[in-house]
Amino acid sequence: MRLSLLPTLFLTLMPTFVLAEQSLLRICYENEDSTPFWSDYKQAKPGLIVELVQSAAQQAGLRLELQRRPWKRCILQLQSGQSDGIFAAIWQADRDVWGQFPGRDPERQEAVDRDYRLWQVDYPIIISTDSLLQWNGQQFKGLQYGLSAPLGYIASQRLRALGVQAKVNPSAEKALQLVTLGRLDGYVIERHIGNTHIRKLGLQSDLKMLPLPLLQADWYLPLSHQFTRQYPQQAQRFWEALRDQRLRQETDLSQRYLQVSD
Repeated sequence: MRLSLLPTLFLTLMPTFVLAEQSLLRICYENEDSTPFWSDYKQAKPGLIVELVQSAAQQAGLRLELQRRPWKRCILQLQSGQSDGIFAAIWQADRDVWGQFPGRDPERQEAVDRDYRLWQVDYPIIISTDSLLQWNGQQFKGLQYGLSAPLGYIASQRLRALGVQAKVNPSAEKALQLVTLGRLDGYVIERHIGNTHIRKLGLQSDLKMLPLPLLQADWYLPLSHQFTRQYPQQAQRFWEALRDQRLRQETDLSQRYLQVSD
């Protein structure tokens, strides 16, 4: 081979070498439709959080593989290292075993760094328009049947801790129908997801949200302990890219996804 051809050959093969050096980032998220943040397979738009994660992976130079599983399966895959990350998770201390939250160091008692959050959300209490249920931020008044929220979520744990969780735990749309029929006192779900379900069911005139939400929180994308140990620089670069993309796209994403859901 002529030496003059070597530079050309190197340039031709370089994209393959670069691709091989990039780390594959396998992200698991719930297979239930949570429009406007992530949608079912029939929707044209992937969802606000999906777009954000895709943009961050591209900025960080990571090859992204999205996996859709039941939420509890995603958690197990994160713990075992079968998935490198999951979204969207609210941090609390017992979830440190799931994986690494950005900025969090339990041994040094360093808190999660909310600069690296995916999104700030709240979880209102959805009740029927003629309900007498009251919530002052600490306790409920006027309970009959209890309230429900998706299993495995912080909202469900909070209801259980308050002693107001209903015995039944149906799907979101079934629960909202039960609230309308007066057979469930209320349902707790993220505000925009709740509005999407209400609009889909045509229950706008039958349901309302109490003024005070059950909780407000930040969503994060924790990475597996295995990934952060093996690729610490890529992990930090990805979280920084998430922060950058959220700040850069927040207005546009809100207009395209959240204003439509309200």
